[in-house]
Amino acid sequence: ITSDMQEFRNVVAATLNDARGWSRLGVSFVEVDTGGQFTVFLSEASQMTTFSAAGCDTTYSCNVGRAVIINQDRWLGATPSWTGAGAVLDTYRQMVINHETGHWLGHGHRYCSAPGAEAPVMQQQSMDMQGCQPNPWPQSGEMYSPTLGIRS
Repeated sequence: ITSDMQEFRNVVAATLNDARGWSRLGVSFVEVDTGGQFTVFLSEASQMTTFSAAGCDTTYSCNVGRAVIINQDRWLGATPSWTGAGAVLDTYRQMVINHETGHWLGHGHRYCSAPGAEAPVMQQQSMDMQGCQPNPWPQSGEMYSPTLGIRS
């Protein structure tokens, strides 16, 4: 890993506890030394498949069980889909943290509802904006968590 790990931890904590994000479920995300419910990893792209050859690849970030894995290449440079839609790296980082944590929370993928609409955070915005506008935050319709037993 060549990224600044303190910066990574700071961005993860700020994103997960931002009032626009998953904290709207009424939960707090606190870094602990051991025993947490899930772990957020920053992984070198070449090591992504060590988490799961079936669930992760060297191109994108992923979630496997209690592991939320952010691909360092994406952390450092986002994706053409994201930047091509006029969005910036800082908001990409927020989106990918929220998207992969959303999988841990029990969410599947969602799709663009209409051209020009704000993308659901659970849309695969790293791959294709589907005509939607980039969005790093979960929408009100995404405010539930099967993993935590929180219903919408």
